[in-house]
Amino acid sequence: MTEPLSLLVLLPALAGAVGLAARLPVRWAAALTTAASAGSVALAAAAWGGADGPRAAVWSWAPGLGVEVAWRANAATLALALLVAGIGALVLQYAGAYFQDGPVGRRAVGLLALFEAAMLGLVLSDNLFAFYVFWELTSLCSYFLIAVEGAEKPEAHAAAGRALLLTVGGGLAMLMGFVLLAAGAGVTRFSDLAGADLPPGLAVAALALCLPAVITKSAQVPAHFWLPGAMAAPSPVSAYLHSATMVKAGLVLLLFLFPAFAPSPLWALVLVPVGAATCVWGSYRALGEDDVKLLMAWSTVSQLGLLTLTLGLGTELALRAATLHLFAHALFKAGLFLTVGAVDHAAHTRSLSALGGLGRRAPLLAGAAALLAASMAGVPPVVGFLSKELILKKAMLGEWWIHALAIGGIVAGSIGTVAYSSRFFFETFAGEPRSGGTREAHAPGAGLLAAPLLLALAVLAGGPAAPWVERHFLAPVTAALAGAPVEAVPLSLWYGVNAAFVLSLAIVTFGYLFDRWLRLRLLPHAWAGEEGAVAFDRFFDRVQRLGGAIAAALADAPPRIYAAIALTVALLPAWTRLAPPRAADLDGASPLAAAVLVLLAMVLAALLAAHSRLTAVLLLSAVGIAVAALFRLLSAPDLMLTQLLVEVLTTVFFVLALRLLPPGLPQPPPRPESRAPRAAVAAIVGVGLGALVLAVQRDGPRPLRDFFLRAAPELAQGNNPVNVVLVDFRGLDTAVESLVVVLAAFGAVALLRGTELPGGGGPGEGGRRGGPR
Repeated sequence: MTEPLSLLVLLPALAGAVGLAARLPVRWAAALTTAASAGSVALAAAAWGGADGPRAAVWSWAPGLGVEVAWRANAATLALALLVAGIGALVLQYAGAYFQDGPVGRRAVGLLALFEAAMLGLVLSDNLFAFYVFWELTSLCSYFLIAVEGAEKPEAHAAAGRALLLTVGGGLAMLMGFVLLAAGAGVTRFSDLAGADLPPGLAVAALALCLPAVITKSAQVPAHFWLPGAMAAPSPVSAYLHSATMVKAGLVLLLFLFPAFAPSPLWALVLVPVGAATCVWGSYRALGEDDVKLLMAWSTVSQLGLLTLTLGLGTELALRAATLHLFAHALFKAGLFLTVGAVDHAAHTRSLSALGGLGRRAPLLAGAAALLAASMAGVPPVVGFLSKELILKKAMLGEWWIHALAIGGIVAGSIGTVAYSSRFFFETFAGEPRSGGTREAHAPGAGLLAAPLLLALAVLAGGPAAPWVERHFLAPVTAALAGAPVEAVPLSLWYGVNAAFVLSLAIVTFGYLFDRWLRLRLLPHAWAGEEGAVAFDRFFDRVQRLGGAIAAALADAPPRIYAAIALTVALLPAWTRLAPPRAADLDGASPLAAAVLVLLAMVLAALLAAHSRLTAVLLLSAVGIAVAALFRLLSAPDLMLTQLLVEVLTTVFFVLALRLLPPGLPQPPPRPESRAPRAAVAAIVGVGLGALVLAVQRDGPRPLRDFFLRAAPELAQGNNPVNVVLVDFRGLDTAVESLVVVLAAFGAVALLRGTELPGGGGPGEGGRRGGPR
């Protein structure tokens, strides 16, 4: 099971990398990435038969911390993988016909495939920390995809930045929740959550940290505003990321957390009100939009709120309803965004006030749009009707306050959904053209029609095939999510006349009447404000200004300001443990060490009185050599050698630099204030550092020291713990530090070779030394 699932994720990643690196025509790049996505679909379908097999760890990254790349193969994760890869294949095929040949199209196609790989890794990951890595990768890909058109759409950069900051910020909170679960309960895998005995306080804290990730990623109030702004991206990007996949990541997280956290009171207390507010507000805003794409964006916000509300109800029936609607929404909303892109190509406008009559010029596109809009509105016999019926049934069974809030939010939001679905279809495809450009519109080509038509057929087939959907999809998926089979009435297109059916019929009727006769009276003007984005931009701008002001204030601050900051932040804890030294603290000291310390004090006093640069450099080097001698007396020869090497090299470089400088030290300007305050700060810092050293030398539990002393010979076969720590346990850190030194060396060489030296030339030369080559 391991290799097929790994290949399932790697195929689109490799195809996307090739699409970005190779200068292929857009159609060829789209064909390559589409084939890779189709391969992922085939692998996920083939793995379905072994969906209940054991989990397999692919790569243990940090076993001691529980960090590993581990795939979870069950009906739920594989169904999500099929959804991501299947819609990805359709969107990539569509992108090949949508984009003109050029760098923008190549970037978009390659990044879409990379995003697909990240999303596949997210839905298949069992390890919490690997899930977080893929979570942030989707945010990063989204940033580049929103701004993929570069300078052609400058407003896209601001929208991409808002989306990145919000989703990454929510992800960091989620990471803290995962760390809490790992440290407090030893849980690092989703598959272990359901059976874990989580302390109530820890469970509430972990859930509270994960909920911001859901709210930001899935565009819930008050972090909803980034999604409409992301519509600056091309239509294929909006269809894939901002309706079918990325915005579902927060809901996927809720599905994975459902068995462990749904019983928590915090679950319903947060998710139901937030989901209801998002559902109603998104519907209201969609009704006032003239741009079809923005209408779809706000409708996505509303539908995401409906899904969050449903999952917030916290029962197995709610899980069934939300699961079915999540898949149904991905199908019809991806198809609708692709339809909007085809409309834009055909009529060269997305304005409802200019569109109309496209049904006669593009009948196939109109037929697909009718089925997709009907599914969004919850009209039978399409699959959207099935999921809306399940949602209404569950809402009627809640506790009294949940019952009232859920019913109110669902009914109000669903009436708006029917109204804006009706408005989209009739004002785009029915009636007469309302502009010259629409009168000259043409039918889109087969490349732009194929994906919307296939998605429309999928939502049409899902309704009549309800028994098959129940048996082969909904039952196994919800059982995998809940951890046990879910007992419920089998899915059906017709249950007879009951309360849910009557309410659904009333919603459809009133929503249509609202759009036809009441909308213009109650909502005469489109909403002009973007209050959330404006408020966020103002907040972010003020934070940046505050940071700049603090940096400017500290840039030219005197050393005593930095000393005060260091004293406050670092040394106060040491003073709390300051105590007279004990005999054990002086263990290992010798008369020779005392002599070295006395010599060190004398050298420091001479350094303070030095008036020559060369004398100061030599005395400073003597200080370092004295410290190296102390290392040798304390049985640390490796540290002594390192210190001597640093001192020798530093002295050589200083002496070389002195050739270009005047011989005397610069005299500081006379200061009216006394040196006493600076001397006091220096004494406090010095004594504080001494207190810190004494504090860490006290007897007591030292788990890190004991671990390294024990692990050095056992795990690394090394008898020198310091060397083992640097080379093995902190090998990556040491490698990065070495890389920094190498990069600094390159920078120094570049400056010496390409920059005029002080005084107009190098030593012994009158001009540039070794100019740029």
